[in-house]
This record gives sequence, C-alpha cells and structure tokens, in this order.
Amino acid sequence: MDVASEIVLRLADPVARPSVLTAEALLAIGTVAYELDPALVTEPATATFDRFDLAVPLGARVSALAQFRRTGEPVPWEVSASWETGQAPPVAADAVWTGAVVVRTARPDGTIVDVSTEESEVDSRIALGTTVAMSPPEHDPDPVPVALPVLVAFLAADAATSPRDLLRATAVARLGAARYAAGDVPRGAPARRFDRLVCWVVPDTTFDDPGWPGAQSDPAPEQRRADRLRAARSWLAGQGVAVITTTETT
Repeated sequence: MDVASEIVLRLADPVARPSVLTAEALLAIGTVAYELDPALVTEPATATFDRFDLAVPLGARVSALAQFRRTGEPVPWEVSASWETGQAPPVAADAVWTGAVVVRTARPDGTIVDVSTEESEVDSRIALGTTVAMSPPEHDPDPVPVALPVLVAFLAADAATSPRDLLRATAVARLGAARYAAGDVPRGAPARRFDRLVCWVVPDTTFDDPGWPGAQSDPAPEQRRADRLRAARSWLAGQGVAVITTTETT
C-alpha cells in the first residue's frame, strides 16, 4: 500500500486516527488556527470530531449569470441558472474535519489578590507608590479546558511529493472545505487566525530532503529533520497551512 493511502485510512479509522492526530499534531493545528502560545499549554491537546468526511469533492454544479437590456431601459434584466455537470467532480481534499482542538492553558503568573497605593511627600512633591500582591502559583485555579473550533482539510502525501504539488493542491483543498461552516469561537478563547485550514500530512522522512531550508549545523540527522520541519511550519502557518508528520508503518 502506498504511504498516502495508508495515512488516509488511518485518518478514516477512529481507532487509528490518534496515531496521526497525536497531541503534538493537534497542538500544531491549533497554533496555526489560533493565536495560541504552545508554551502555556499545560496538558496534551485532545480533539472532538463532529464530522470527518473522506475524499471531499469540488462542487458538481455549474452556475451562470446573464444580463439582457432593451434599448432605452436603464436597468438590465438578470437571469441566473445552475445545473449538474453530469460528470464526477474531482477530489479536492483527502478528508475534511469539523470539530475542535481542546487545550488547557496556564496563567503565566499568580492571581492578583491586593493592590495598595501610598502617598509620600518628598521636597514638596508627592510620590505615589503602588504595591501589587500576587497569590502563589500553586493557589491558582486549575486550567479549564477550552474547545477551539477548527475546520481542517487534509492532504496526505508521501515523501516524494514535491512542495510545489502540495502548494497547488492546497488551493483546491480550500475550495473543497468552503461549503463547511466554521464553528463560533467561544468567549475567552484566543483570537482565531483562520476559519479554515489545510493540513499537510506527510512522513517524517520528508524533511530529510536537504532541499527544505532551515537545517542547522548540528550533524545529527534527526535534529536537521526537526529544524526543517520547524522552519516549514513557521512560513506555512502564515498561509493557513499546518504540517504534521507520521511514521511509516509499511
């Protein structure tokens, strides 16, 4: 079985899905979709799956709009129509997931428990001093889980798939996800960057290719692979693209 098909089957199977959508992968998706600082996430991310569709196609309907105007009439007539093409639409994305990434985040400091201000007169001038009392961090309430709604179109590929092909497929995958509705952001959640993401799912060996920039001088192949993945994630995130990797089992 080819690698891309294996990835799709693992995504399709709810039991095998966590082997692809690991806690690290879910956090990678969440930090692209939201202004979420991964350093503040205290526990492994989890997910909820409201819908998980496979082989999501482009729309099979064609629409047309025409305008007619009689001589002397200032406003044209408009006629619109749509119809089925009768042909099987091409697949836009290997899968589309609507649901949420669930995270728990910590507060960077303790809770403010008291604020006091004192006035003192020095050389006929009044100086104000403010004291802020913080509670010890262990007294802070436990982090509350926050479900961050996501809408993700997946593209599965093997290590030989070129980045150029993945970038071209990304535009099509977004069209496939366009008919899905993104969930509302809950109150108190981080700001959302993208309503719809495209997620590349590739083998971890993809980033052994020296053509990917970002590798440092560290001689360890595993570290160079991690550096390339980190660099790719940083610039692709601005395009609304998340990247997660899997270990081949075949």
